[in-house]
Formats: sequence, C-alpha cells, structure tokens
Amino acid sequence: NRNLYQQAIPVALQHWLQLSLTNGIGPILARRMIDMVGSAEAACEIDLATLRQVEGIGSAKASQIASSLRSAANEAAAEMHRTADVGATIICPDDESYPVLLNSIPDPPLVLYVKGTIEPRDLNSLAIVGSRKCSHYGREQAERFGALLAGAGLTVISGGARGIDSAAHRGAMSHPHGRTLAVLGCGINVVYPPENTALFEQIAQQGAILSE
Repeated sequence: NRNLYQQAIPVALQHWLQLSLTNGIGPILARRMIDMVGSAEAACEIDLATLRQVEGIGSAKASQIASSLRSAANEAAAEMHRTADVGATIICPDDESYPVLLNSIPDPPLVLYVKGTIEPRDLNSLAIVGSRKCSHYGREQAERFGALLAGAGLTVISGGARGIDSAAHRGAMSHPHGRTLAVLGCGINVVYPPENTALFEQIAQQGAILSE
C-alpha cells in the first residue's frame, strides 16, 4: 500500500528525496534553496516569490520548478518502493551514515542509494581507479595494493568498472576483514559491466555499492 509505505519514509529523507526528484534543480540549486529558507523541509514548501529570488533560478524557471517540486512529493514513496525492491536503501545528509567528507565538496549529493552498509571506519579510505583496458601487470598490482591496504585497515574505494577497478575491489575483499566501496556512474539497479554481477553481490556483503 503506497500510503502505508509513504508513512514509513523518515521525514528528513522524504524532503531530501523530494528535492532530488525535482526537475530543474541539482545539488547546488537545492542547497541554495535550503540556505535561503533554513531546511530541506522548508525548501519543499517554498513559495513562488521566494523561489524566484534564489540565485540561478529567477522568474523564468521558478514556475516550472515549483510545479515539479509538488509532483516530486508524490513520487518519493514510489521511489522508495523501487529502491527496496532491489535490496537497497536511500540516505540523505541528515543521516549519520552519510559520508562526512562529501559534505565538504561544493555539490554534495542530495541523496545516496546504498546497497550494503557504510561504516564509520570507511572514513579511513583510499581510492584506486584506472584503465579498463589495463595490462596484466596493472591488474595484478591493483589487486595487490587493494589487499595490502585492506590489511592495513583502509577501505578501498573504486568504481566497479572493468580492469583496475574490479581488481582493486577483489584485492580488498581477499583480506578476511577487508572492506570496499563501489561508487557507480549508473543506477544502483544496473550491473555494469554485466560480468560483474557476482562481484557486486560480494561488494554489498563486504562494504557497499553507492550511486546518486
């Protein structure tokens, strides 16, 4: 039942998700709206006159954004349901598990789709990324570095792609207590490359898959 599901959405997440589903705004404009009115909840209830005053929106875009903002309120429950269907969750900047370092960039994501868990120890992390068409030596070294870093207590972050990325993830997970995070450039319900289906399942067990 959609109404029951909507009631289950945490209030803070509902508003951040509503903003993320609104056409015409991204992380920067949404943050400007929040800064102007004080909170994500207030931004979702912003009036047209105030919306026109937000830098980067103006009179021409305000009406379209206001209309989309209202529609997005009804879409939030369906989005949560779709996310749950693929075994994932959604977090927002008000969640304790939201990565702290993301809040220091100019355009932190309004929400993150997560399959797996983000833990406090993931703050100690290092990214390994590289060529999809790498040499055998490159793949071997990426896996070796992934394993050594995991053994030193670092979480290995990469993009889940072919080549170096996949090797780094595998290396991290070869350690008994190794953790790795895959940050995707596509939806969390998409396995790309398709041959990484088993790898992604393992990453979700020993870390998390993340996507905007």
